[in-house]
Amino acid sequence: MSWKEKRLITILSIILAVLCAAVLLVLSVRYRAAQAAKAEDNQTSASDIAQAAQSDYIALSYNNGTTSLSFALNEEGAWYWESEPDFPLNDETVQSILALLKALKPQQTLDLPEDLSTYGLDDPQVTLTATAPDGTALTIGMGNATTDGTSYYATISSDAKHVFIIAGTLYQAMQKPIYEMCTLPVLPELTEAAMTSVEIEGPVNEDGTTHPATVLTAASADGGDVSWRSGGANVTDTADVRALMEDLTSLRVSQCVDYKPSDDGAAFCGFDDPVTLTVSYQTDSGAETSFEMKVGTQNMDGTGRYVRFGEEEAIYLMELELLDPLMRLAYQGMDEPA
Repeated sequence: MSWKEKRLITILSIILAVLCAAVLLVLSVRYRAAQAAKAEDNQTSASDIAQAAQSDYIALSYNNGTTSLSFALNEEGAWYWESEPDFPLNDETVQSILALLKALKPQQTLDLPEDLSTYGLDDPQVTLTATAPDGTALTIGMGNATTDGTSYYATISSDAKHVFIIAGTLYQAMQKPIYEMCTLPVLPELTEAAMTSVEIEGPVNEDGTTHPATVLTAASADGGDVSWRSGGANVTDTADVRALMEDLTSLRVSQCVDYKPSDDGAAFCGFDDPVTLTVSYQTDSGAETSFEMKVGTQNMDGTGRYVRFGEEEAIYLMELELLDPLMRLAYQGMDEPA
């Protein structure tokens, strides 16, 4: 092969490589444009989200003087707690705050003083920011309470030249703790007729021994009524069983204590060695299923006990009176039938 032929092949190879690179570049640009268009089509705009939620705002954050909380709307138009997006938020408090903002009318308008500390507004500890779909924000800072304690001096971003006196309803709405905004779990309806067995396991004693487990098994009696057996004995009419059945059909939680507790927090609530209740029952469709509840220690004011359900991390509070028969059986066992 002559040097001219070699030179021609080299030139043609370079031209081919350049053409391939150009084609790849064009394809890459087109792919990115297509992906961007697809993402734009799939992305719900902030205004659409607000419209779906019938809300003037898409985000709300505030510091109530003790803690800071931030909420936002998801693409389905539902409010969520930004710190824990999977937290089962009951948005009534968020909605009430937004309603107060929409209806906000200052009780009095004052000239802006030279020294904002006069009204406690030089560094307000209570602040609120509500963000609209277009990104604009309404910011309110609250300072001192008025002499009657029912209203507060405030700055409002929509009018930076004045100080306002506003009703204390907004301040009060912001004081609700986050765990009081939790949607509480709905427990199964444990009717006596549907339950097939009940097992109660007590905690370990200080000497390492365990309390005997209480096991109740349901059996059909004449007339379709349920009778309960324990160790072969009929214990249906004993005071312990009647009290237990009454409470099992009324179980309910009163509040959320901690949604994602630490190991130390769970131990403090008594879940390193809890009482365990396991109830087997039939659903309305006849399916066999079970319900498990772990019971920890009493809360500090002695009004309830900490409880957990199944494999959930969350800790709730249940009233003492609903757990008295259960705890008595866990520690003392079943009395012999008369």
